[in-house]
Amino acid sequence: MKRLLLALAILGLGTLALSQSTTLTAVRASDLSLDAGAAYWTDAPTLEVQMVAAQEGDADGPVVMLQAVYDNDSIAIRAEWADATESVMKNAWTWDGTAFTKSGDEDRIMFAWPIGNNPDFASKGCTAACHNEGDDTSTWWMGSDSDDVRFDAWQWKAARTNPVGYIDDKWWGTLTDPEDVESSRHGDSREGGSYANNRNEEQTGPTFMSSEGTAARFIVDGQQIELDTSTLAVGDVIPGYILAAAVGSRGDIATRGVWTDGKWVVVLMRPLDTGHDDDTVFRVRRRTPFGLSVVDDGGGLSHTVGEEVLVLDWK
Repeated sequence: MKRLLLALAILGLGTLALSQSTTLTAVRASDLSLDAGAAYWTDAPTLEVQMVAAQEGDADGPVVMLQAVYDNDSIAIRAEWADATESVMKNAWTWDGTAFTKSGDEDRIMFAWPIGNNPDFASKGCTAACHNEGDDTSTWWMGSDSDDVRFDAWQWKAARTNPVGYIDDKWWGTLTDPEDVESSRHGDSREGGSYANNRNEEQTGPTFMSSEGTAARFIVDGQQIELDTSTLAVGDVIPGYILAAAVGSRGDIATRGVWTDGKWVVVLMRPLDTGHDDDTVFRVRRRTPFGLSVVDDGGGLSHTVGEEVLVLDWK
């Protein structure tokens, strides 16, 4: 059981079983937007998903409250969960007066969906994409054994994508290199944008700082200026990435996430059918299984996961 949960942690997904208590019911609305306070949310049922520790002995995660609405063209999902700390400084650089040290991570919420009809995912959930043979976790991977089976993976990232309003949209398939467990994961096609590391060639510090000053928590593409350490004070922190919204399929999920009063509220919205073959197509009235994961200031095996298969339904 421990190995299974670890594998699900890597996937950021859940396990088995379908029931009414695991159904997210999307209701029809109009004038969809990224407004978390829009009036239509009061009419949308709330599904509460308890996130549990991926590894035995670790603390369980928060309860995530999910809601969904749709119109003829788009779907919007609202997620809310408690988080005592806002973690948005992944791989940030701190100046000590002489040199930089790198530290920090980010909060995330992740969804996974089958692309096309996938009976295994519908009945087994994440175990359909989980390959956790053996005791060596470094050999575990997520994806498919067949080129005909793929999964749509969404990652909302508090440091790298939320500030510029999109969700990192990826897909999982087969291993393109049997020796590389990462080779089954792919970013959706893009024409530009996305985030880039802010680090020098020696990887000892950043290349750029923000034109907005050292108080800036993010550097949006166009705001970067050449680093000048003579302007820094001890303890100044420089963001670890240059941010730009992805253009193309990788950036076709819009988002707005706000942390306040010890909780995240995230709204995401995308077309029901993006027209891209690396995305799942939502068809109103067709139930679609999905997996959910939350990470607090970390990544990898630090995920917490929903224990059951979740299902998106329509009303």
